Amino acid sequence: MSTIQNIKHVRRPEVKRLTGLWTLLFLLIACGGPRVARKPVAGKKPPPVTVVAYKGPKKKLAVTTFENTTRFGKRRLGANISDILITEMNKSGRFLLLERSRVDDIMSQVALSQAGITEGKLDQLRLLDADYIITGAVTQYAVTTEGSSGLFTQSKTQKARVTVDARLIDVHSGEVITAQSATGTASKTFSKVLGVGESGGYDESLEGNALRAAVRKIVEPLVQVMDERPWQCRVVRIKSDKIYLDAGKKSGLKKGTPLTLIQQGEAITDMNGALLGYEETETGTAVITGFIGENGAVAEYKGEHMLTLPLVARLKIIPETGGENDRK
Repeated sequence: MSTIQNIKHVRRPEVKRLTGLWTLLFLLIACGGPRVARKPVAGKKPPPVTVVAYKGPKKKLAVTTFENTTRFGKRRLGANISDILITEMNKSGRFLLLERSRVDDIMSQVALSQAGITEGKLDQLRLLDADYIITGAVTQYAVTTEGSSGLFTQSKTQKARVTVDARLIDVHSGEVITAQSATGTASKTFSKVLGVGESGGYDESLEGNALRAAVRKIVEPLVQVMDERPWQCRVVRIKSDKIYLDAGKKSGLKKGTPLTLIQQGEAITDMNGALLGYEETETGTAVITGFIGENGAVAEYKGEHMLTLPLVARLKIIPETGGENDRK
């Protein structure tokens, strides 16, 4: 009997120490947990788009409402992609963005193929008075949820993943000059400690963040392709040695700006009838002498050719390489 009492006597302090440790651990978790749990952990924001600084006349750009080929969001995803793309393109300072509702009205009458467009469809697209058109689709959208749990904690991470395809069309030639595809992701984590914290339902901000991440990946290559092509506008009227242009102050043109005049000849198509471009003949130069409102200009012709329409006035713009324009 004395032996059993001695054993109990030895073990009693150890039990007290263990009980004290468990109590201390419980208090630390209970006190510290809620402060950590009340702030969901958001995923990293995508880096800002960086493009080369630009000075020169602005090109006219039309962005259509993107098609949504996924089963999620119906028309909303495509419209949101277009809005984000318009915002990012506007930040570059390179473009005059056309009203999207007007763009969609005209584009609804033109069925575009992956290869290009016919000359007849190009005539319809020219009603937009744009130099370039960006069109495309949301081809993938998915939201996944992963969770984990421990003795005192629970966490859940939502992740959105979206894939966007875009095509850039040169309205002057009818050519699809580039196609880009990008995938964007966004995530957010919710945590609970001892049942206290945020469980989190579907977070709609994930959609916008994932879309923006995808768009930012395609903006720079699209801008680069347009930078590499010369600025140009259409001659809409010829009167003696004066020519009238469909671009003016709003495009950033200035008096004294020299332009090269290009006579457009026969249309060149491929075997399927898709327009490849036009035969071109340089017919002289012109210098801007005045403006008509905000969107028109008058130039004086310098040359000996008899000018006829269709005629374009072209200016080669070289982006500056001395700095970068960070767009956030």
